Amino acid sequence: MRRWRSTFGIIISILFVALCCSPQARTILNLPHQQKMVVGETNIIPMQLPGLLEERLVLEIFNPSRSVFASQGDPAVVVSKNGSAYEITALKPGKASLKIKLLGYIPLKSISIESVPPRRVVVGGHSIGVLLQSRGIMVVGFAPIVDSQGQKLYPAREQGVEIGDLVLKVNNQDVSTETDLAQIIDTVKDSELVLNIKRKDRIIDLTIKPAFCAETQRFRVGLFVRDGVVGVGTMTFWDPETRQYAALGHIIMDADTKQGIDVLKGRIVSASIQTIKPGKPGRPGEKIGVFQGESTLKGSISKNTEAGIFGSTEGVVENPASAHSVEIGYAHQVHTGPAHIYTVVNGTSIEEFEVTIEKVYPERKNGKGMVVKIEDPRLLTITGGIVQGMSGSPIVQDGRLIGAITHVFLNDPQRGYGIFMDNILSEMPVQNNTVSSFSTSIFSPALANCA
Repeated sequence: MRRWRSTFGIIISILFVALCCSPQARTILNLPHQQKMVVGETNIIPMQLPGLLEERLVLEIFNPSRSVFASQGDPAVVVSKNGSAYEITALKPGKASLKIKLLGYIPLKSISIESVPPRRVVVGGHSIGVLLQSRGIMVVGFAPIVDSQGQKLYPAREQGVEIGDLVLKVNNQDVSTETDLAQIIDTVKDSELVLNIKRKDRIIDLTIKPAFCAETQRFRVGLFVRDGVVGVGTMTFWDPETRQYAALGHIIMDADTKQGIDVLKGRIVSASIQTIKPGKPGRPGEKIGVFQGESTLKGSISKNTEAGIFGSTEGVVENPASAHSVEIGYAHQVHTGPAHIYTVVNGTSIEEFEVTIEKVYPERKNGKGMVVKIEDPRLLTITGGIVQGMSGSPIVQDGRLIGAITHVFLNDPQRGYGIFMDNILSEMPVQNNTVSSFSTSIFSPALANCA
């Protein structure tokens, strides 16, 4: 009897493994673990299974985070059978779990589903000037101090300061510019300084004694520092409900240290494109523009993230090339095929250009979710493809804003990467979480100063 049970169990196991290896079962097992849907959207799961198995397949919706005020009969997502396929429909915002079982109790697949409300925004494409001041001052190099004997000294480097360090305080005083640091050094002269430094995710204190520089006739610590960057980029979209915007599609990094800049304060203004250096294989092109301080497009910068910069505008933002707001499209709605982008190539006029989405990588969250190819003959003639300053140019497909241009292929300027709207929206700040603008008049770095 025991031998028969053992043999029967082995047979069942073999049949189950064979079922899992069949093309029909692989279709189920290859379904995504997570799925985002827009309210009103329907997704279809084809089930080309033998009739006997199809009758024993069960799809159930569970709501793990149901509100106590929600009706038990009004789920966020429902599933229904249509012939040999199953239709999943998002009815209202919320989260649910779809479980696929065989014979009602053998689990085959579990899918976490998020149903999100439709969202409409104003398409960007505006050329913007970016003025960003960092939190603290960043060390970008070491400046030799020549003493009275002609010897070169590096007090800060010798005490452990590294390129990329962010100096937040000196002797417990906040510093935000090179001038702040120089004034403190002039005050203490050859007395010791305590530098409060942010190094990646750590905060450390280093003690440094300034040395007298015979060339400049003042005490110094031997550092090149920078307190901000300026440059030209492109706005991706503007939300009329919150007056918040997103731009660039990627983080602003310091040109020397290759580290993201921690925002203290910053602002955007309209930029007028004066000329364009076309891109060529091995040499990226560039938009060259001037800032328009008196323009109607002005705003603050509150965040500098891997998905771009974010903030709020002072006034209403409009796009004459796309008069109506458009619905946001998510990664699961993006497909290969034609699309178009909005950007500026002359003055401040936003224009629409044809592109093709060649590849889609829905699982990527690094700003390289799709491969975009410039198809428009006029844009190729003017720019040679994707150029610096075009980052953030919105990509629209099937009437939806699906993402923004982020990178160019160095050896093929006609192609580049784009970021999904999912990634951009995940970094949007909480409403009213902004910082005030500042009045100084990416990406081209500001000149480094020495202290």
